[in-house]
Amino acid sequence: MPSLIYAFLTIIATATAANLERRSVTCLKVGSTATARWTNSAGQTCTWTGVVGSNFGTNSVNGGDYSCNGRCGAGCTGTAVGNAYTQDCFSHDICSWFNNASGGSSDPNCGHAYDAAVDDTVTGAARGCGQTNPSNAARAPSNRPSCS
Repeated sequence: MPSLIYAFLTIIATATAANLERRSVTCLKVGSTATARWTNSAGQTCTWTGVVGSNFGTNSVNGGDYSCNGRCGAGCTGTAVGNAYTQDCFSHDICSWFNNASGGSSDPNCGHAYDAAVDDTVTGAARGCGQTNPSNAARAPSNRPSCS
């Protein structure tokens, strides 16, 4: 339990109170289609549409677990509060997969998406976004994001 508390205090510390107040939490339904959106390091807006809860498996570059895309927390079994599935967590997961992201807020492509997902991770379950995790077979996406 202390490690769980420490993990969330670390997450909270990466975002200022002002940033948390400006954000909202949008719940997503496992199995539904959603569009991930983020701004990359070139300032382009990127989008990718896919299934909430999809399983891309383990990223071979950054070692990340992408077994429950859209879940606020690592994969299906990583530290999380109530298995919340949200728009911001989906956008961060998809950005992170395609950009081999690491470093949380400091990642040049996905840092903003990470910051946007912080409040979802902390409060998503309390806002009714918690769901049962799916058990899908791992399959890498067949299409790439569109950035312009």
